[in-house]
Amino acid sequence: MYDMPDMKDKRARPMGHDPARARAQRMWTLGLCAVSLSAVGVIIGVVLPWPDGDTTPAAAPEPPLSVAAPASTSAVPAPAAPTIVEEPFDAKAPIPGCATVEQPSTGERFAISRLSSGTPSYDNPRFPWFSGPKATAMSNAVAEQLPPTATVDFANPDSSLVFGPIFDLDESAPDPVGSTIASGSVTNGDAHGSVFLTVQKTSASAPPCVAGQLDARRSLPDGTIVDVHDTWREVDGVRTNTRSADATATDGSRITANASDTLGNTQQTRSSTVPLTIDDLVRIVGDPRLRVSTPVPPGTPPPAQGCSDRSFGTSNGPAVTRDQARRLDTVLATIDFGGRRPAPLQVAEGSSSTLCTIVPGGNGAPARQITITGGQSLPPQPRPDPVSNPGTWRTLADGSVVQTQNLDTVIVTRTNGTRVTVSNERAPPASLTSPTTELESIALTPGLEL
Repeated sequence: MYDMPDMKDKRARPMGHDPARARAQRMWTLGLCAVSLSAVGVIIGVVLPWPDGDTTPAAAPEPPLSVAAPASTSAVPAPAAPTIVEEPFDAKAPIPGCATVEQPSTGERFAISRLSSGTPSYDNPRFPWFSGPKATAMSNAVAEQLPPTATVDFANPDSSLVFGPIFDLDESAPDPVGSTIASGSVTNGDAHGSVFLTVQKTSASAPPCVAGQLDARRSLPDGTIVDVHDTWREVDGVRTNTRSADATATDGSRITANASDTLGNTQQTRSSTVPLTIDDLVRIVGDPRLRVSTPVPPGTPPPAQGCSDRSFGTSNGPAVTRDQARRLDTVLATIDFGGRRPAPLQVAEGSSSTLCTIVPGGNGAPARQITITGGQSLPPQPRPDPVSNPGTWRTLADGSVVQTQNLDTVIVTRTNGTRVTVSNERAPPASLTSPTTELESIALTPGLEL
């Protein structure tokens, strides 16, 4: 995501007013922004190289502070520029696998492309090689190529190394520009960090070997070229360790795999140990099933549909676990949904303390969403308001509180803090005289508790 300027030693140097260092700071900041946005499953821009010979007009000088300023007005000092240290490299050293090595550009800047007005899609006709089943096939391939000791942290589909829909970054361009992205946190023994993958189709050949941007170039038996890089960077004394493998295949596939020791949605926590090795990353990008030309096995389903938090309360309870989800799946399996089966419970979008699933519609019944969250307080009885809140509220013998809302939602809050919400995805049939009865029966299923 970034190119490293030539560093002659490891000494930390403040940015100050050094134009070259200022450009490096902007480059790194924008690169982190792009990675952060990608990590949550939405691409709104890309980082692009800026040509040498910066001709951007210099900013106008700031006017001097007036000595006659009121005593109550004080100048706010500019924030201190970060101290950045990068892993040093020998710009003149050969790179294994590279016939020639180019020197890094000293006038390189980065900019974010214009935002796309389109929407992400698994079935964009501008990307005929991609589809929902193709995303599933690629996601399965990545899961199989992870080391046997590695596990993907339990999270919503957008953060579970599942390839998401492509966001067309420039719908006006004759050649489609966009990637499908998969990201997630991986634990491998004592190592814990983030993994970020992209797949796209391109007509570009393998990039040149540039000093500081790769450690070696590997050639796979099928002609795929893979550039690998194991490096680190410090910002204000906080080090980020990263490893990457960037593959260019003969069919026009461009596949990248990055692993780092960063954790969390904001990527601000460091574990100091990257969960995947360079060889792990090469094995992933070298899998033929990630090629854009590889057909999808018949019967491959699209990725599971995500679901959101509908617990109608706070979502700051304890984080749910994979074991809890699988246990509750067995409880849901005992419920009669009229021949329909809910998808396995998953972490709700935007809430690590909530599980959710969708029961597909059919035979005249609407689709339904089931949401289960923990750490909730019993709700107080609301004041009657038939206009803005045409629902009901009552307490059961065991202390659980049952609420209904608008005849299509039932919320059960138990004394142990579990809240179960069952809602119809559309209005129930008019012939149904008591539309919430079945929803309440689902929400009160014994064992449906965290």
